[in-house]
Amino acid sequence: MDHESIVASDLSIYPLPPGTRTLATPRVVLAPPPVTVVNQPHADWRGLPDAAVSRVLDRLPVVDLFRLGYLFSPRWLHIWRARPLYLHDRQFTTPPIPAANVANAITNVLHHHVGEGVQLLPVQGGGGGGGGQGEGALVGGGDADEAVTSDDEIYEDEGIIQNAGHEIGRVYCLRVETTRWSLDHLVRWCAELQRGGARVLMLANLAIPEHPELPQAILNCGASLLGLHVFFFTVEAYHIAALVELRALGLYGCIEGHGMIDRVLHPESPIRKLAIHGGMGRTFAVAGATRLRSLVLFDNQVGTVAVDGAARFRNLYMSDTKPSRIRIGAAPRLRRILSLDIFNTVLVIQGLAIQIGMMEPPPQIRSVRHLGLRVNYTEMDVRLPRLMEQILKSFPRVKSLDIMRCDDVTQAEGLLQWNDAHYDGNNFFDGLESFNYHLRWIYLEDFRGGKCEVALMKAMLDKASVLRQLMIQYSTSSVPQLTLNQLDLSLQNFKLHTLNGAIRGNLVSFVAADASGSCRDDEVTVAEGLLKATDEHIYKGNNFFHGLRGFRGGKRELALIKAILDEARAGTRLRMEYSTRSNPELTMDQLDQLVSPDFRAAHSK
Repeated sequence: MDHESIVASDLSIYPLPPGTRTLATPRVVLAPPPVTVVNQPHADWRGLPDAAVSRVLDRLPVVDLFRLGYLFSPRWLHIWRARPLYLHDRQFTTPPIPAANVANAITNVLHHHVGEGVQLLPVQGGGGGGGGQGEGALVGGGDADEAVTSDDEIYEDEGIIQNAGHEIGRVYCLRVETTRWSLDHLVRWCAELQRGGARVLMLANLAIPEHPELPQAILNCGASLLGLHVFFFTVEAYHIAALVELRALGLYGCIEGHGMIDRVLHPESPIRKLAIHGGMGRTFAVAGATRLRSLVLFDNQVGTVAVDGAARFRNLYMSDTKPSRIRIGAAPRLRRILSLDIFNTVLVIQGLAIQIGMMEPPPQIRSVRHLGLRVNYTEMDVRLPRLMEQILKSFPRVKSLDIMRCDDVTQAEGLLQWNDAHYDGNNFFDGLESFNYHLRWIYLEDFRGGKCEVALMKAMLDKASVLRQLMIQYSTSSVPQLTLNQLDLSLQNFKLHTLNGAIRGNLVSFVAADASGSCRDDEVTVAEGLLKATDEHIYKGNNFFHGLRGFRGGKRELALIKAILDEARAGTRLRMEYSTRSNPELTMDQLDQLVSPDFRAAHSK
């Protein structure tokens, strides 16, 4: 994988700022004003209160911001500076700025926003201009970083500014992931970030070869920097020591100097979240790390991951990481273990290896609520249910179980048929506390349609007495429609024969979703038109087994909805995801009529 792809993949898990999200929304052309008001000013922008102007400016891509800011009169710059800046280099692509000029453009935007540096201004009583500043008074926050700060409450100590004032000139985050910059650019950026009290820096090195050392300019921001995510640098222990307030550290494709990881994980370190992409053979020992909450490993070939004596440790993620051994001792707040490869990894809990046929009662970690397992169906074959059962005995209060297939369906296994048998007469998962009292959600990720997958799924459904949802995520490129139809028939047949009252009583929803990202990605054309509640649907008489995302309010979408409702069994839920920007209120009113009592009365189901 090239450097650009690594950057895009690793940063995709972090939420985008509002301005970048705006670029991804459909363009809307406003209707011209009526003739009766055509002689009025272009728009009464200047009459808007500061709070409304602040929200508009916050959602504009930076290029549009500077192009349209004059509409709000000279006061717009002060309002914009009162919101913490989240600057993302992808915002310079529409309208496009030449790639060679983006680094300089970033410097100019930072300089305009920071101005004389961060200042705390008192709220003026009685004035009409302070309405929007209460939100801007969140240190490092406002709407721009709401999703970021919610990540394990990494920045939870950052409270509301006191003394009834608000800040101007604060930089929340600089995110540079596609721009090729020079050291001179970085020095100028960091000078502005230091004066702007920057909280988060995400920086990809795509131009300087040979993994240069982390520049001193970044270390100069250590007094304010709470989050640092860097790509393709060499990072030493003394670099981390200089960042005295750091809460979240991400090292992607970096070379870590001797002792750097130990420095991050020692008991006095302020770091709460550590993410590492790439690495060979090292051991991660989260022992006595009193503040660390999350360890995220991407594509690491590690020896052992050990968690013991970590009083606040909550989350262990291991995406494409296959440690030979995971040791878990005292971790009283551990909530999530995700992407555990149960074929290649030995799980050791409180000194005891979990394995099939073990005679001793397995030790329990009752704090874990979310468990994710990576499964090789071909290699594990009939041993899989028993090993999963042994693992689940150690996590008796799991509420969410995620099973990801990591191998292909072999010819010996074959694709499922609706009437396949499934471990008839077995006692798999019988008597498990989680299955009897806690397990609410089962997710089958990267579903391939193999017989072993369905057999395991039915064995779990037989015993999960408090289950509420089974989510099957598949890709249309690997699962043909015929196999999906067989899966639908298989589940219908299973419901008739299972002894699980929750399944027979329609208390469990079955959802099959295309995980390849397919959803509506085109606009509603004039030929299609927006929906009306009285529209006939063209799919009548067909069986459909689909999810519905990216709803735009088109007639063909309505036809698909009606086809789904016609075929839906009792207890089925229909969920639609849409944007208010692309769905006028009138269209949503028409959709509401679709599910009115009159419509329900006309459809027996």
